[in-house]
Amino acid sequence: MQGNKNFYWLAGLMLMIAITTMGVVYVVLWQTAVEQKKADLVHIAQSQARLIEAIARFDMRHNRVDWETPIGERGPTSLLSERAGADTFSQIVDAHKRYDGFGVTGEIVIAGIENSQILFLLRHGSEIFEENKSIPFEGELAEPMRRALSNLSGTMIGLDYEGIEVLAAYEPVDVLNLGIVAKINYLEVKQPFIKAGVITSAISFAIILLGGLFFRLLTKPIAKHIVDTENKFKNLVENISEWIWEINLTGDILYSSPQAQKILGFRGEEYTASNLFELVGLADRKKVTVMFQHCIGTQQPLSALECAFIHQQGGQPVYIELNAEPVFDAKHVLIGYRGIGHDISERVAKDQQLQLHQENLELRVRERTEELEQINIEMRNFAYIISHDLRSPLVSITGFIGELEEDIKLIEQSLVGQNMDAELQDAVDERIPESLYFINSATAKMNHLIQSILTLSRAGRREFQFAAVDLNWVVQQSLDSLAYQIEQFNVSVELGELPTLVTDSLAIEQIVSNLLGNALKYLSTERDGLIKIYAEHSAQQTIIHIEDNGRGIAEADLPHIFELFKRVGKQNVTGDGMGLTYVQTLVRRLGGKITCTSTFSVGSQFSFSIMNREQSDANEQ
Repeated sequence: MQGNKNFYWLAGLMLMIAITTMGVVYVVLWQTAVEQKKADLVHIAQSQARLIEAIARFDMRHNRVDWETPIGERGPTSLLSERAGADTFSQIVDAHKRYDGFGVTGEIVIAGIENSQILFLLRHGSEIFEENKSIPFEGELAEPMRRALSNLSGTMIGLDYEGIEVLAAYEPVDVLNLGIVAKINYLEVKQPFIKAGVITSAISFAIILLGGLFFRLLTKPIAKHIVDTENKFKNLVENISEWIWEINLTGDILYSSPQAQKILGFRGEEYTASNLFELVGLADRKKVTVMFQHCIGTQQPLSALECAFIHQQGGQPVYIELNAEPVFDAKHVLIGYRGIGHDISERVAKDQQLQLHQENLELRVRERTEELEQINIEMRNFAYIISHDLRSPLVSITGFIGELEEDIKLIEQSLVGQNMDAELQDAVDERIPESLYFINSATAKMNHLIQSILTLSRAGRREFQFAAVDLNWVVQQSLDSLAYQIEQFNVSVELGELPTLVTDSLAIEQIVSNLLGNALKYLSTERDGLIKIYAEHSAQQTIIHIEDNGRGIAEADLPHIFELFKRVGKQNVTGDGMGLTYVQTLVRRLGGKITCTSTFSVGSQFSFSIMNREQSDANEQ
């Protein structure tokens, strides 16, 4: 229905414009045609008048007797003599008989004055009338002729001698004191334009009607698409879960989608009479006002402004994220903002709950860290005490073994040359020395293990001194200390580009030397050895890789290689199972971790990371 009304309004507007345009064109053409017709009539009247004057002057020079009394004298009391100028007038009549005239109603009229009457001497239209016709000089008819007989010259629209409205040009004829009028019925002048106007109007109306119908036929699908799109977006705006709003520069709400009722608790249309800033909670009102004033001042969009609104029914805070774009008028003057309000209350509640959990977790972590720190201290003290308590009896055992060995030597010396039974001899020569040997070996191993525990305990207690350390120098120092084994086993070493790190120099040297030592210990006898050392450097950490082509580690043994006193694989190399545990402890204290990937009979790769530190952190512990 609305589309039909718009169409009719459009068609009416087009018709009005066409009529106005045609009217203007018609008036301009009409004035031009009238002026042209006036010019033609003036030309006819003047040319006829000058011709008559020329003939009259010629006759006056050659026949002076006949000019004693003039044909006509201008004025209301003049007389007209039929004798005077008879030859001249007969020539004029004869000339007009050979002239076809002009137009359907066009006429040339020649008249004079006699006894206060306008006496028409010649009327030449579609035919020539020579009989005399007269009308009062002071009457209302024949206005163009009265002006010509009053010695006036020009054009006008007025009544002729028969009371018909004409367009006329009038001109006085000197010498004979006559007046001449060239006229045409005004209706004949208007008739072509009236006919053209009617035809043009009919054609224009038909064209407008057909054009309108064709336009409607073409635009109907477009209009339908626009209406459908408008309805679709209207439904989208009204049904979307976001709050769509528009405000002016003072914050008055100009538009608000129905979601405001669901999100903020408005009733009906009351939200359009509200101010956006007044709906914001007191805690956030100043922040929102300042942010909008900044956006208005800079004419910039508003982005991700989180604030708490007050629910209009329950009074509880509703957390909204506002995003808006500036709205400009036709002159690009800022007039307001149009935006979206996203309800983030659920997210804020989860963030608050998460913050509470995080605070509780941090508290528990601090408590747990303190407990672990206390446990670590106790473990270090325990390890130190145990190692010392274990070493005391070992020292005693070692001392007593030495005394037993001395006593056995004394017994052997005292029994030299004496006969001993075979069993005693066997005990003195074999069993007792063998037992002492195993006791010594066990004591030495136990002492080595205790020393390893002390070393591991010291690694956990030693304060690191952080400074810039060149990894190339560290690796080269370790390789130099292992030069004999490298040459003996024909090992090739490939060095990649290694960075300079801020770390503990002693710790990194012990890590690298232990890993390179293991790589040399467990080389394969089936091929020449190859060790690769390279690093991966990022903003957060540096990872150092030490890769070998040795005998590798079985997949089942990989989870146990860093365990204390745990040795895996073939036990044909001396060791106590402490090396990798010690390396792992140092790496962890440096803020990194160590991993191993290995394929049995192919080789292994140990990778350990070191947390990057700035030079300003060089003295941190």
